[in-house]
Amino acid sequence: MISKLKYGSVIGVLLGVLLLSACGNSGAVDTTNNNSTEGMSVQNGDAEMIYKKKCMSCHGTDLQGRRGPSLQNIGSRLTEEEIVDVVTNGRNEMPKFEKNISAEDIQSVSKWLSELK
Repeated sequence: MISKLKYGSVIGVLLGVLLLSACGNSGAVDTTNNNSTEGMSVQNGDAEMIYKKKCMSCHGTDLQGRRGPSLQNIGSRLTEEEIVDVVTNGRNEMPKFEKNISAEDIQSVSKWLSELK
C-alpha cells in the first residue's frame, strides 16, 4: 500500500512539472499591446523590448508617462537625433543612459520612438 502511494506521488509530481513547463513562457513577445506598434519589424520588436527593460518604469507600459513624460507621439515633437541625444545625455529629471544602454540599442529605441507620430 505504501509503495502504491509513493508511486502515485511520484507520478503526480512529474505530471505537475510537465504541466508547469507547458504553461511557461515560450520566449514569444506580445508586440500588439498598443496601436503604435502594429506591423513592427524585428528591429522595432527589439526596440520595444529595450523600452520595456529600461524605460517603462518611468514612461509607462503604453508610453503614457508615469514619473517621466508621455512618449506617445514623441516623433511629432522630437527627431530621431534629438531622441538619441536625450537618451544618451539625459535631460531634466532623466538620467544619462550612455553607460547603461549600448549606442546600437539607443539608436534602435530612438528610431522606433521617432516613428510614433
